[in-house]
Amino acid sequence: MNAAIVVVALVMAAVFAFTPRIRTSSAWKATVTPLSSIMGSGFLVSAPLIAAEAGVYAPFAMAALLLVAFAIGSMIRFNIRFAEPEPGPDDGVPGHRAHRGHHQRTRAYWTSHERHLVRSLEQLSHVVLAGAYVISVTYYLQLMSAFLLDRFGVSDLLWSRVIATTVLVAIAVVGAAWGLAVLERLETYAISLNLGMITALLVGLIVHDASLAATGQIALPHLVPDANLPHAARVIMGLLVVVQGFETSRFLGSEHSTQERVRTMRVAQIVASAIYLAFVTLTLPLFDPSELEASVTAIVRLVAPVAVVLPSLIVITAVGSQLSAAVADDAACAGLMRTFFANRFSPRWGYLTIGVVTIALTWLTDVLLIISIASRAFALFYALQCGVTVVTAYSRDELPHRRSIMVAALVLGLASLAITVLGIPSE
Repeated sequence: MNAAIVVVALVMAAVFAFTPRIRTSSAWKATVTPLSSIMGSGFLVSAPLIAAEAGVYAPFAMAALLLVAFAIGSMIRFNIRFAEPEPGPDDGVPGHRAHRGHHQRTRAYWTSHERHLVRSLEQLSHVVLAGAYVISVTYYLQLMSAFLLDRFGVSDLLWSRVIATTVLVAIAVVGAAWGLAVLERLETYAISLNLGMITALLVGLIVHDASLAATGQIALPHLVPDANLPHAARVIMGLLVVVQGFETSRFLGSEHSTQERVRTMRVAQIVASAIYLAFVTLTLPLFDPSELEASVTAIVRLVAPVAVVLPSLIVITAVGSQLSAAVADDAACAGLMRTFFANRFSPRWGYLTIGVVTIALTWLTDVLLIISIASRAFALFYALQCGVTVVTAYSRDELPHRRSIMVAALVLGLASLAITVLGIPSE
């Protein structure tokens, strides 16, 4: 089993990283950006945190969270198709993460009032998103530190903060001195390794559960959900960041067409949802009710009975994926800051500012708290994007199912606001 899992991980990573047809495929690049962002956001922490609240009903709670995320994603896809401004002659914001909409002409079907409202909502949502990216950088590196220390049998908040701070200082210095392009080049290989490790983990879980079923030993543990349902619902709301990341397709307009971004974003969400549901379901037989805890590193101990090599692979995956995600979001935030200040804000000071804020957050929060804060920040961004959908759909008299789209966007916007207000961290 151990050798098979390692082989699967390395083979899949090599296929994703070095196959020319995959590496040069525009559709693959457009798919892997949101897919890797969704999977890197919290795949490894999802099962223990969901199970701690929903018990044996964890797959259903995960499905509900994914359904909400997919519905919000449909609003983002609507905005990609109908709310992104028309190309203008003076466009060209540097940075692949910068939203092209800041410097483009407005859609002809908007009235002046609607145009002003959409612009205001878009700009406000991007300010919120920049803040969410700052928070998520802190989250990623706190999570990376927790997994790294756990592998050495250490659970110390001080050391976790020291490690995260050291990496944050390094990212800020590299960004200020040379930009993050050098580190971002490693993202392709980190993503490939992450996907390979995830594939190997799922294969190991499938083989383990199948062998238990074949011998009649498989059984669901007696996992009791939180008796305080409102509390459990609020905690699960605070886990939205676990399935966040699909919105990155909105910021690839300079590299991919509208149709390609819409299609590949939908594919990424469907694939990620299937992986999340499979993962949470396959891990259920591994839980011990007496040792169930809302811990971000619980997955390391959970999969140890499956194969000796899995805990080490998980730590490698966590470190690689969280570091690459932190670099990507740091660069994304810097790109948004450049658009806010019309390139009058020096990238050097942008990276240093992000570094100072993320270091402060690291010392003021712990990983469970920062997960909740990040979820609420992204939920507010989604609420504002739903507002853009409502205004845009209202402007399009000829659009099929226009009223249904408006109602759906309004409901999802209110749900996102509820997550912003009510989401709380696991205890």
